[in-house]
Amino acid sequence: MRRILGLFGSSVALLAVLAGCSSLTDVEQVAVEEVVARDGVPFSSPALPLQVLDRLAQHKLVVVGETHHLRDHYELMARLVRDLHARGFRQLLLEWPQMADWLLADLVLDGGLVPDWRPPVSLGGEMIEAVRDFNRTLSAEERVHVRGIDVNLSDYGGLDAFLDLLESLSEQLPDSGPIGSFLLAAHQPPDRHEEALTVLRSELQARRSELVDLWGSAWYETVAEMIDVELVSVTVRGMREDDYDGSVRIRENELKRLADLRLSGYAHRTLLNVGGNHAQKSYLKGTDQEWLGDYLVHRSTAVGGSTIVLGVTAARIVSGSTVQYDIMDASPGDELFRLMHETWPAQTVFLPLDDPLFSTGGVRMNFEGRIHRGRPKQLYDAFLQYPLAHRVPLP
Repeated sequence: MRRILGLFGSSVALLAVLAGCSSLTDVEQVAVEEVVARDGVPFSSPALPLQVLDRLAQHKLVVVGETHHLRDHYELMARLVRDLHARGFRQLLLEWPQMADWLLADLVLDGGLVPDWRPPVSLGGEMIEAVRDFNRTLSAEERVHVRGIDVNLSDYGGLDAFLDLLESLSEQLPDSGPIGSFLLAAHQPPDRHEEALTVLRSELQARRSELVDLWGSAWYETVAEMIDVELVSVTVRGMREDDYDGSVRIRENELKRLADLRLSGYAHRTLLNVGGNHAQKSYLKGTDQEWLGDYLVHRSTAVGGSTIVLGVTAARIVSGSTVQYDIMDASPGDELFRLMHETWPAQTVFLPLDDPLFSTGGVRMNFEGRIHRGRPKQLYDAFLQYPLAHRVPLP
């Protein structure tokens, strides 16, 4: 095993200005205040209120759009897994690199393939271990499965991490087959990586029957998917600096494909946790990009439209003793998240966006320092806001 215990570099949040429309009529501050006070559901206990859980559980898929690297959010997701389990939720999909999907799945099911490996804290490692601990209280049929659906960005370790993981995977097989030859040649310059991957994929396809007999169908499909996603990842990594929008489109299309694979034919309900941009139901300003949430709500046949999208934010974010973000300093008086925090300054609050005000008028929203004026309901179905959140240490 190469360097699998040090898997991944830093994961960088991809945050951009959300969609808007300059022709919207501003909603009066007092009107927003009235709806927030009437419809908001404040709470302080670790468990979510039953009315919030009941609202989420009406759907086959709950999409949660996070601000990255917040310990409080990882704790929320672990609670959601536990609290929604009795309502039929058995799968958690994450903005995690697919190359580690087999390792992630094995950890939460206590398979023990790589006993010393721990998922990085910066990617929600404590949340994932909490799911594993919850699974230990359940029968095999009731356990929650956790899957990664992202491409392999440089933020996750890029080429080196992919080679580490592929080598570690090959150690689980009775014979490494063509993977062994690929790894021996993988020390060539990185510009030969795509060519070597293409050759490996062709050999896998040509020897499919033999390798299924040797490895078993599950391991064969795991390897084949890992190679396919890495080929897409090579393209994304290569474009990211010079054509960022183009790289985002390719990445997003792969997120959609992998999400559909995990959802299609799945008999139970699913939680999906991704960054706030990926979760949104409407186009990003400045591009015609269709984001993952948009696709899952409007076009995916895997869930048939039974999807609710929850945007999660924080009124105040600290790193250690340093305040990184404060809604009271960052927002004008009529901004939605400031009004939520002023109404319940010491509580977490869930705000459904059912009122027509959120669908018809211009409301200001502050996404970590970027003010957007638009229709909140176009982006999400509800917001959840922490009064205070803590950044986890980054590598």
